[in-house]
Amino acid sequence: MRTDAAVEKVRSHLLRGNAEDGAKLPTERALAESLGVSRNVVRKALAAMEMEGRVVRKVGSGTYLAHQPRRPGGALPGTDGEVLDLSPKQIVEARLAVEPNLAAVAAMNCTTQDLAHLTACAERYHVADDFEAYELADHGFHRAIAMATHNPLLIRAYEAFIAADEGVEWGSIRQRLLTAERRVDSRREHDKIVAAIRSRDAAAAYAASREHLEHITSALLRP
Repeated sequence: MRTDAAVEKVRSHLLRGNAEDGAKLPTERALAESLGVSRNVVRKALAAMEMEGRVVRKVGSGTYLAHQPRRPGGALPGTDGEVLDLSPKQIVEARLAVEPNLAAVAAMNCTTQDLAHLTACAERYHVADDFEAYELADHGFHRAIAMATHNPLLIRAYEAFIAADEGVEWGSIRQRLLTAERRVDSRREHDKIVAAIRSRDAAAAYAASREHLEHITSALLRP
């Protein structure tokens, strides 16, 4: 079985399970033995799920299921399943309006563990080598910023963007965005955001995040 197929096998198995959110997962060794794959495959699957926000790793404790049920279309949390008819333009405008503030709050509230996770997410973007990997790494990075705010309302706001984003038809817009030049710029911008948050400089974190999202908005909405 190819590595990517094996990783998806592990991921699908864990997401299909009946365990509730917060349930502790078996060890990597136990999962590898029960699914007939290597521990390296299990490790890769868990890393991907962590970036998706599907699992949470706690040092010295283990790995816990943390996935959220998907909502149809552009339904937002707390709207009783209401489906919004949104465009890519509206999604990126909303992100530009809110996410710089998440970075600023993260700079004030983040823990040492948050910084380590955020740095790891930025590094994953550096080593991503295809469109899917870039998308996954980018999502993990921005979600890590939201989680570092330690503010449930702000985290829910970010998750609302993600839920709405899943119901939008992007077509080839995202593929057009990820040029080699844009990937280099995004890496630099991610690193700048991390540096500002690490310095506890809320103003610099806001500015760095806004600069990053303005570039993304310009590239995404280019005719």
